[in-house]
Amino acid sequence: MHMIWRTLWIFLTKRFFKKAELNDITEYTMRVLPTDLDLLFHVNNGIYFSLMDFGRWDMIFRNGVYDACMKRGWYSVVAGETIKFKKSLKLWDKFTLQTQLVSHDDKNIFIQQKFICRGELMATGLVRVRVLKRSGGTVKTEEIFKEINSNFEVKTTELGEEWQALESKYLV
Repeated sequence: MHMIWRTLWIFLTKRFFKKAELNDITEYTMRVLPTDLDLLFHVNNGIYFSLMDFGRWDMIFRNGVYDACMKRGWYSVVAGETIKFKKSLKLWDKFTLQTQLVSHDDKNIFIQQKFICRGELMATGLVRVRVLKRSGGTVKTEEIFKEINSNFEVKTTELGEEWQALESKYLV
């Protein structure tokens, strides 16, 4: 519930966002609020994942993926995510969340997100996103790229295979 105001704000202001290409790095600026803190008075580790949602929404609003998904009855879900922390964000820090599509496989899109504060890298996250059909099933990534008429150079890397291998090794 503590993210409701930020969520309402991004959805109300999305029509004013500058357009972006699928491979562009998008930037969304926020400020650390009291509800983002843990008992050590820095951003709680779980909050980073919630904040990353805003960067991904910003990106898909700008590059046309959101509109294409709404038109076709598709929606995206987070299939996995990981983060590495470098420095802490503290109360009232103004930070920029940089978001970029870095790779994909047949059914997953891999997005890298970086928290930048005062020119310093604070944390980096990697998110595996899958697009699903409301009628059931997974949307292939090539279908998504085709739907938005992207000039994105389709590059599949081993990232998907590596992620799946790691998950199968450690998750039961």
